[in-house]
Amino acid sequence: MKGLFAILAGLGVGAGLMYLLDPDRGNRRRALIRDKVVRLNRQTHEAVSGRAKDVSNRAKGFLHEAKSVFETDDDASRQQQPTTFS
Repeated sequence: MKGLFAILAGLGVGAGLMYLLDPDRGNRRRALIRDKVVRLNRQTHEAVSGRAKDVSNRAKGFLHEAKSVFETDDDASRQQQPTTFS
């Protein structure tokens, strides 16, 4: 069974190399693969950075909510009254 698997794996690797190193169309195929990898990398980076920003914003919102729960009535009335200077 291991020998059969090794033969099939070798055939697969050989076919893949033949596909990519083809003198006529190999250049184009490699360029397409490279473009897809670059695009996937960019999309992944954008998704991860977007998720990180979302988590950061949610944490800040949670912190503000927690602060407002523990704020005393005296603190709240001081913040709401406008300051006038004469």
